[in-house]
Amino acid sequence: MSKQSNVDITSLMENTLRFVVYWMLQPTFIAISLYLAHTKASIDAHTLFIVVAFCLLTLFENIIPARKDWRKSFRENVALFGFVFVAGAAYAAVEALYEASLFKWMTSISETWQLDIWPSHWPVVVQVLLIFSAFEFVNYWYHRASHRWGWLWRLSGHGAHHAFKKLSSMNSLANHPIEAFFLILPRAIVGFLLGGEAVGAAFVSLTAVTALLAHSNLRLNSAVVGWFFTINRFHIHHHSQVISESNTNYGCVCIIWDRLFGTFQDADTKDTGIGNVQPSYKNIFTLPFK
Repeated sequence: MSKQSNVDITSLMENTLRFVVYWMLQPTFIAISLYLAHTKASIDAHTLFIVVAFCLLTLFENIIPARKDWRKSFRENVALFGFVFVAGAAYAAVEALYEASLFKWMTSISETWQLDIWPSHWPVVVQVLLIFSAFEFVNYWYHRASHRWGWLWRLSGHGAHHAFKKLSSMNSLANHPIEAFFLILPRAIVGFLLGGEAVGAAFVSLTAVTALLAHSNLRLNSAVVGWFFTINRFHIHHHSQVISESNTNYGCVCIIWDRLFGTFQDADTKDTGIGNVQPSYKNIFTLPFK
């Protein structure tokens, strides 16, 4: 087989993969997550699905990236993974702290005032979509406030999430450790206060894969699922270096509230980050204290 034939076959395979990813990746991930919810799969099954989804996204980002200049070197990936590891450890620690205090308090309030109004008799898939959108409703207003009020932007450390110049699926987990105190609250309000924790595993699965997709460096179609779910084109625009563009598309996984409250914008994004150069990780960690 000639060298030209090999090039043609490689090009054909790459274009086919781009086509499949563009049209089918996000709808397929969403469908799998909802199917697992429908079958009441174990938390281990949901966790495995999230891990596989992340691995596939990372592979595709290296093979067919939307922006080739956003490909990260091995060193950059290791550094980002280290940041994510610290953020994840902080999230786990804060969640454990909330479990022993805030969550118990909210549960007691719910029981005392009989606030457990969750429609547990509804189909599981409907329940998952309900808690998904309810969580994002609370998170939308926190997220919007953190961009509007400078003191909250600094206190929450949200600027750290916006500091990165090259986005990828791993960036969905790249939050400042301090922000864990704020990110868990929407779940607590919706889940523990109203009773939505009953479908917690499925909700986490759908939220996680959608967040991974929203930060991914891939070309994804927004025509259908983009009316309700956040597509990376929308969320990358939220990460724009231009402040007026960054103050749009606050829904990290569900875009419907931006559409309803007038903060939705569908436009190209030239550059991301909070400056012309990405800060060092030391500076990213110290952003809330400057």
